[in-house]
Amino acid sequence: MSAPDLPGPPGSPRLRRTAIALLGIALMAISAVVAVHFWLPAPPTHVTMSTGAPGGAYEVFAERYRQRLAAQGITLELLPSGGSVENLQRLRRGEVDVAIVQSGLPPDAGDERLRSLGHLFLEPVWLFTSSARPVVNLRDLAGRRVAVGSPGSGTHTVALAAMRLYGMDAPPTQLREIGGEDAAQALRDREVDAAFYVAAPDSPVIASLLRDPSLQLVNVVRAEAWVRRLPYLHRIVLPIGVIDPVADLPPREVTMVATTAVMVAAKDLHPVIVDLLVDAAKHIHREGNVLNAPGEFPNAREADWPLSPDAQRYYREGPGLLRRWLPLWTAVWVHRLLFVGIPLLALLGPILHFAPIVWRWQMRRRIYRWYGELKMIEHAAREGGGDTSRLLERLEAIDERLKRLRLPNAFTSELYHLRSHVYLVRELLVGGGRGGIDTAGRPAAAVTPR
Repeated sequence: MSAPDLPGPPGSPRLRRTAIALLGIALMAISAVVAVHFWLPAPPTHVTMSTGAPGGAYEVFAERYRQRLAAQGITLELLPSGGSVENLQRLRRGEVDVAIVQSGLPPDAGDERLRSLGHLFLEPVWLFTSSARPVVNLRDLAGRRVAVGSPGSGTHTVALAAMRLYGMDAPPTQLREIGGEDAAQALRDREVDAAFYVAAPDSPVIASLLRDPSLQLVNVVRAEAWVRRLPYLHRIVLPIGVIDPVADLPPREVTMVATTAVMVAAKDLHPVIVDLLVDAAKHIHREGNVLNAPGEFPNAREADWPLSPDAQRYYREGPGLLRRWLPLWTAVWVHRLLFVGIPLLALLGPILHFAPIVWRWQMRRRIYRWYGELKMIEHAAREGGGDTSRLLERLEAIDERLKRLRLPNAFTSELYHLRSHVYLVRELLVGGGRGGIDTAGRPAAAVTPR
């Protein structure tokens, strides 16, 4: 008669422990990789920035940003544009990561995905007219031809807002949508009577217009009214000779208004890139210029877009401890390792506490699992059911399995206790269900595990 089907032999303890350990290591490694990849991804090595017209202040400053980020192993790709409006449109469409944008641009869809990284510098609003037809008040431009900047530029936005403020955005006043050198040449050729510019003082176009004796820089006597009605503007005063002391430009004190250039980025821009850009801004703009004192820019004042939390932290606290003492990429990887390592270490304590308990339970389970078989055989023997020879064969098969069972020495006594119960049940079968004698000489009435 063939031996009965029994549960398969438990595997080698060493192989089982090795498999469990390898599985645990694999799970921890996978968890670490997933955590690092999704919760703390590495910063990108390529970032795109929309700048402005070639030769303009935005492009000049953007080149300095590119050089500083290159020193940290980050490629900053510069994309020229028609100006602030186009820069902002690119950001809203997700075509670039960061851009320099003039404040005061009208809000639109997509702005909820943008964040400010701070104000960078002042941008004066220049209004030049022909000396033959001076302008004392903006209302003096009524019925004249005014260059308001090319579409897509920040100049166009501010000029239209100013003209609209005084009700001169419609005929008979003629608004010409030209800017840059084209507007300057049209002003010299008397094709326009006035021209708006929003540009830095060292802009080549502004420097050329200031030196032209046939042109006049308008003194905005109602600058405070502009600022109150258009809050993104600031009132500034150009002292005599501050632009060019040798040429004594401007030749008189001039009151003006100015907007600010703001660095705007995608909301999900990596925190490390935000840190690098704000750090670069602090180095590039902190010295001040003829318009502002040192240390005034960059700053985290309220802008048209919410301030990035990462930028706010950097303005308040500066670079983190790791960044202060370690190179960028070393700091990044140490931070990531700490981010994952500390939680894993926190889990290690409970794991080390419960692992031996689970291991002992697993070892004892390999012994106690056979008591179910013994109980069924004992019951059959006492009730007189089943084939005695068949039951004996099952007992012999169990005993053979137990002989091949490999357990640590700490569990040897429990294994021998189980085998003694096997012998007691065999005696019960051989005795015809009348009971057997245990090793202490007592009747073996039942088989129950410890």
